[in-house]
Amino acid sequence: MSQHFFAEDNVALELTFVRLFRKLWPALWAHQRKVIVSLLLVSTYVVVGRALPFLFGYAIDEGIKNRNEQVIFMVAMAYLGLESLRAGLLFLQSCHIQKFGNLVLFDIRERLIAHVQSLPVSYFEKNPSGRTVTRVTNDVFALGELFSQGFAAIFVNMVEMISIFISLALISWMMTGITVVILPPLLWICFVLSRKIRFQFGATKRKLSMINAFSAESLGGIKILQLYDRTDEAQTFFEKLSSEYRVLQLSTIKLFATLWPVIEAFNIFTLAVALFLGAYFNKYHGMSIGHLTAYILLLQGFFKPLKNILERYNQLQNSLASADRVFHLLDEMPEDSSGRDFPAGRLHGQIDIEHMSFRYGPGLPEVLKDIHLAIKPGMSVALVGRTGSGKSSLIALLQKLYNVEKGDIRVDGLSLSAVSPKALRPRIGVVQQDGFVFSGSILANISLFNPKVTRERALWAAEQAQCQDILRKHGGLDGMIQERGSNLSAGERQLLAFARVLAFDPDILILDEATANIDSVSERQIQKATEVATRGRTCVIIAHRLSTILHCDLIVVMDHGRIAEMGKHQELLQQRGKYSELYREKEVPANGRI
Repeated sequence: MSQHFFAEDNVALELTFVRLFRKLWPALWAHQRKVIVSLLLVSTYVVVGRALPFLFGYAIDEGIKNRNEQVIFMVAMAYLGLESLRAGLLFLQSCHIQKFGNLVLFDIRERLIAHVQSLPVSYFEKNPSGRTVTRVTNDVFALGELFSQGFAAIFVNMVEMISIFISLALISWMMTGITVVILPPLLWICFVLSRKIRFQFGATKRKLSMINAFSAESLGGIKILQLYDRTDEAQTFFEKLSSEYRVLQLSTIKLFATLWPVIEAFNIFTLAVALFLGAYFNKYHGMSIGHLTAYILLLQGFFKPLKNILERYNQLQNSLASADRVFHLLDEMPEDSSGRDFPAGRLHGQIDIEHMSFRYGPGLPEVLKDIHLAIKPGMSVALVGRTGSGKSSLIALLQKLYNVEKGDIRVDGLSLSAVSPKALRPRIGVVQQDGFVFSGSILANISLFNPKVTRERALWAAEQAQCQDILRKHGGLDGMIQERGSNLSAGERQLLAFARVLAFDPDILILDEATANIDSVSERQIQKATEVATRGRTCVIIAHRLSTILHCDLIVVMDHGRIAEMGKHQELLQQRGKYSELYREKEVPANGRI
């Protein structure tokens, strides 16, 4: 397995909670009312909670010391009322924040899916599908934990700590000042351990992404692995990844096991110091037993939210790594959709390629060199040549999957550099070598849920594309197709692709080796479908079998990114050049006669 396959997964991305909050803030503030209501609920809940220790202190000083049963009864009733109010506030707070978080998560998920579909083809060529699937499923789900268990819980606990600290200072600022001297060493140790846990979580998440990407690719190519008996090697590599993932998980557990005893030790030590100081302040500064009790209860409560924050913080490193990946994907530049539309009405189909050169990236060799070609409206033009000659690259540029670097491509006199991809692609129909079909009905595969393609038009297109046998075998347009068309033959998938093209009625048709790797019966059906599909429109054909393009108005022979020859079939044979050589290799029978 190539290490390049996992290159992006081995990059430790840096995203802190502060940066994450900045990225999330636009999505949060889109629901302003819910943000304000959440803050009010949290603040009220915290204020009510801080009143409870003062109630106990008052009960001791005014009730127990003075043996005033009425005060004790009133404090008990007040305690019951406040606890009931806290329970109600906690319920409202939890429900509201969860609902708020799910709304924000819904917005992010919708934005992410829309963004992925707007990315250029170059992104999907560089990134395996398993990695992208992980981003839009597992990582988005983990991002949701930041709302349900992360920001809300951390915010509530931070507000609680601040309110406790203020309450402690109100009871005795001197005693509080002495007590908090212990906090810096604790916070420093917690920070160091939390930082290690954070990076450990990031490494674990990257390893999990590698496992997901490898699993998706292996399952997608399981037939090849079984055919070449390479399943054992794939299993060995998976076990290696799984073992590395297990080691990382165990290391994280050890760090957690170190963190909690440290917090408990500081908790015990701080309470002991507070008790000692309380005895001193009671004797020499007149601190009452009730105030001391309230102080101890508040101080004991101080470490609970601190522990909760650290627990949430460290557990959410996993979610933070996922959030990092989600926003990294959102930072990918979408395809440039700017540009104008074509004039209303059908295109004539005039295609002019003017001294066009192209390379896939800076520093890479040119795959197309000084291509100059004029295709008149209604012409059928075949592109032939050996593998790597540039045929598919030229087709990709016609669809504006990539932008032309040098020269120009014009359709009906309008440069593609000035045309929006969304305006161009509906005008071009493409039938590829391996026609992709989706799991679902035959109607959905033909119409692609476009309301303009009615049931009647889809049926007409299927019949024109010679799909009668498919409809009969699978129960008409409502017949179901399994994932990737596993219940269809290669020829049947191609016929459905032709039906799709006819249903959408494009102005220009591209056939990318549409008759390759199919049987003779399917080829005859596809030839009939081709005749219907190409009638009255400009057609560009990449030919695998040269016998299928003898009727073309123009044959363009490509060699190492250049146009080597152009002409009709007989003209090119008479030249005895590249085309004649290809034709002899692919089509001439054993006796050697043409």
